[in-house]
Amino acid sequence: MTTTPGPFDPLAPADASTGTDADAEPTHLILENALGEYSLWPVFRAAPEGWTTVYGPETYGRCVARLQVPPA
Repeated sequence: MTTTPGPFDPLAPADASTGTDADAEPTHLILENALGEYSLWPVFRAAPEGWTTVYGPETYGRCVARLQVPPA
């Protein structure tokens, strides 16, 4: 295991209470497939066939926070 950030890790830690990032540039999307499964996806890559964008583009922290909140 390494402590070096990977290419999809946020550059700044997210504020857990608000789901915001110190760096507010939108970097991720939340995708959903026909089975109702979700994927956190980087904005620079095209969504794979069969997946639809349901949230974003938004910051990494906000996308993670959105995935942790049950849908209404």
